[in-house]
Amino acid sequence: MKNARPLPSSKQRLTGFMSREFPEAEEEFPLTRLAGDASTREYFRYLAGPGESFILTVYPETFDPLHFDYRQVHDLLRGIGLPVPELISLDGKLGIVLQQDLGDESLQKHLAGATESERRALLFKSIDYIVIIQQQGTNALTPGHQASSLAFDEDKLNWELDFFHRHYLGDYRNLKIDEEVSLREEFTRLSSELASSARFLCHRDYQVRNLMLKEGQIYIIDFQDARLGPVSYDLASLLKDSIQLEEDEISECCDYYLDQASRQSGHSVPKDFNRQFHLMCIQRLLKALGTYGNQISVRGKSVYRQYVQGSLQRALLSLQAIPEFPYIQSIVEQELDS
Repeated sequence: MKNARPLPSSKQRLTGFMSREFPEAEEEFPLTRLAGDASTREYFRYLAGPGESFILTVYPETFDPLHFDYRQVHDLLRGIGLPVPELISLDGKLGIVLQQDLGDESLQKHLAGATESERRALLFKSIDYIVIIQQQGTNALTPGHQASSLAFDEDKLNWELDFFHRHYLGDYRNLKIDEEVSLREEFTRLSSELASSARFLCHRDYQVRNLMLKEGQIYIIDFQDARLGPVSYDLASLLKDSIQLEEDEISECCDYYLDQASRQSGHSVPKDFNRQFHLMCIQRLLKALGTYGNQISVRGKSVYRQYVQGSLQRALLSLQAIPEFPYIQSIVEQELDS
């Protein structure tokens, strides 16, 4: 973010912000800290009264409201008709955002108890949003949007794979890599092929924990890192991150995506979509494992251990579907065996 500078403690900033935004309230504001995500942001819920609550996001730095990534993407998504939380107030100097409270019912949580037909309908609706983001969102981008200058190019994809190397294999597992050259070569081939794909606007973290259900409506959150990337990126996140779907469910969802995307004027779906999808799943899941390793070993958040085994299993399925990365596959297989 532009012109970022260190800030006072979250408590100090929140006290000043709340006093200004809710002058009619008592001096002591009942704030509940929420679990948050893997970022350095902090999240709080303010219960203003019966049935009235708000979410506050506290950033570790200041931001310029006119060039604020979150607001830019928020306004873009809302402008193309997608449901996002209402922005109520922003204070760039304090690094705080006040917005609508969507509750605690994520798509991940809801799917766990959903019927088969409801599960399919919710996943299909989430895929409809992906198609809108890719088609209408890409068309709505201007040079003034930060997302238009960010992309999953070869450098970014390689950086994310190196993140897996450093934080999962290194910090978390402390593994010695015998064939470093082979691993790097496979990383490069994987990144190079994905980076050569046509690029569309991507949410960047379109997983079931970032889709919220409120009064039967799916809302999109955590979209501030949007950037350009392959058509398969958000679909891979939806179907492979933080969720265990049967292979026939994944195949059905991919078929639905291809059908919906083909109906959109000017939307080009690659002929080798199945291959790109599996390549994207491999890259995305390795990056996710790097994030989990970093959160567990560097930031001490053991809650992320629960996602490691499933991510390894889903990565292996795509590695077996595209058996061109034997060294990566051997590492994943050894991790599952251990």
